[in-house]
Amino acid sequence: MALIRTLFWTTIFLASTFAFTVLFEHGPTDFAQNAKKEADVLRAMVTAKPVRKKDDSDKLPPTTR
Repeated sequence: MALIRTLFWTTIFLASTFAFTVLFEHGPTDFAQNAKKEADVLRAMVTAKPVRKKDDSDKLPPTTR
């Protein structure tokens, strides 16, 4: 029973956080459309593949004496 209660409260917390984010960023007008936009952004963040950039910043330039 404790597992069900924990899952319930976690779900409520995540839904409330999502609703707050939509309201904070887009305002209360057209909540359904803005929630869909925000869900698409969240889905893109979750399913995005990490980008590996070649980082040459930690290489020292050749020294000349």
